[in-house]
Amino acid sequence: MTNKNNKSLLLSSYLAPKYWPLWLAVGLLRLIALLPASVLQIMGSALGMLIYRTVASRRRAARINLKQAYPDLGDREIDALSKKAFKSLGISIFEMGVAWFENSDTLKRQCRIEGKEHLDNAMARGKGVILLTGHFTTLEIGGRLIGFYTEKYNGVFKKAHNPLFNAIMVHYRSKFGNDLIENKNTRAIIRGLKSGHATWFAPDQDFADQEIVFTPFLGGIASTLTATAKLAKITGAAVVPFYPIRLAKGKGYRLVVMPELENFPSDNIEADSARVNKTIESMVYDCPEQYLWSHKRFKTQPDRITNIYA
Repeated sequence: MTNKNNKSLLLSSYLAPKYWPLWLAVGLLRLIALLPASVLQIMGSALGMLIYRTVASRRRAARINLKQAYPDLGDREIDALSKKAFKSLGISIFEMGVAWFENSDTLKRQCRIEGKEHLDNAMARGKGVILLTGHFTTLEIGGRLIGFYTEKYNGVFKKAHNPLFNAIMVHYRSKFGNDLIENKNTRAIIRGLKSGHATWFAPDQDFADQEIVFTPFLGGIASTLTATAKLAKITGAAVVPFYPIRLAKGKGYRLVVMPELENFPSDNIEADSARVNKTIESMVYDCPEQYLWSHKRFKTQPDRITNIYA
């Protein structure tokens, strides 16, 4: 993988006692992942409600985001949707263990894919595919599932703040495909696309320190990465949107692959970036309870001063 020479990613570097609590948590996660999916969803929902009631800042951020995205909903409806989203967030914590530790054959049997022909047609051209998705609570499991349906697949990750968790995350995510690339390593992403790989890419977070424009998203104005259009232009890669949906009662997952973005990119970077946001927005409105509403997506505003979460 791209990061194989990075000593900070060696798990053997984190054997000191101060790291033992996290090692214990990962071991517990591995045991929990053995439970039936229906049980994990019940446990995860309870954990999500605990987070909802105890982490006021994230609860407030989710409520602000939801009110902006659904201005016609009343307070009770917003609260109900917010609780569903936090339950989904709790499930995702246990689901991470499933994504990391579950046998591939077992996991693939739990997945149903729709629109696979869109991915197949784009891959057949040999110019790589940008797998455009959003930060859903199913992000971890979705990243592994989509890799089952393409022979050449690279993942992209954002470095975690905790060095041991980052090393563990990279260790297990590296098994999902051919390569795992840090999101700031643009050269490696381009190299992978030019060699014909499908590359997971989720640009729907607040990035104040990268190349951005401000475009509409979920009822507000969001800082929007220009990278999707620029990568497509440099490499000739197709942009194929997809999103994963967790089915109720542990019944598995549904991967929805949407048609390739046609006539993309154009010569207008703002229009292209807005189109990316609009595409992700359509995914969110299709399955809102599984989106990561607690992220402060609109923290960076055009005046660089206004903070809707303050």
